Amino acid sequence: MRRIVSLGSLLVLALSAVPAFAEDDFQNIPFFYPLVTRRPVIERELELRVVHEKGRDGRSTEVTGGIEWAVLPRWQVELEVPLVFTSPRDGTDAGGIGDLRLENKFAVWNSIDHSAQLAIGLEARFPTGSAHRGLGGEAAVEPFLTGGIAFGLLDILVDAAWEFNINAHVKGPQEQELTGGLAAAYNVHRNFAPLLELRTTTLTRGPAADELHHRTQVSVIPGFNARLLPRTTLRMGIELPLTDARRADYTLHAGFVWEF
Repeated sequence: MRRIVSLGSLLVLALSAVPAFAEDDFQNIPFFYPLVTRRPVIERELELRVVHEKGRDGRSTEVTGGIEWAVLPRWQVELEVPLVFTSPRDGTDAGGIGDLRLENKFAVWNSIDHSAQLAIGLEARFPTGSAHRGLGGEAAVEPFLTGGIAFGLLDILVDAAWEFNINAHVKGPQEQELTGGLAAAYNVHRNFAPLLELRTTTLTRGPAADELHHRTQVSVIPGFNARLLPRTTLRMGIELPLTDARRADYTLHAGFVWEF
């Protein structure tokens, strides 16, 4: 119960501690849409995202609908509702709602002259999915930092995040995971941009029996952005592990965004 109260306090703090500069004039830098790396952009859009993962324990697919709303010029709130479908190698297929995610993001600095922008934020995950059916059931908070800069037609984005599991019922050490990423895209045409992302994930705290404990997973994600209609973007790519430390053999990513 104490941890649930702590989660509520963090959310109230994130929602109420709006920077004073959030009411000034602010102009976003229009970076590309990466597949996994966070953007520092304050967005107002609807998004549909699909992630299909194949690993040694089976397959899973997550279909997520989200809305991102700019409450103030420098403050964005995002709500994501996932549907999870699992097909374990040894077990019964399952499907249903996963863990809801609520994110607050604040743009803390940008430079139009240098085409650069920096944002910080906090994501909270709620245990609305069924843990015993393998659909989630995890409560966590994840502070993050993301930034980007453009050099002519080349966009470069970076991000870093530290996720803390706060489930009161979890046995043993509650997991903590450090992630980071670098993404680049070259805008060869106003409607098309190939992209490449490099991701790292390290389980810094967790069960000693977990084979990934204190090991760094590294993966690469080639993909593209395509603007099919005005104010829309389709993105697709495949994530491939580069090390033996891995959760999946490959992961397919796809997303469709409508800006409004």
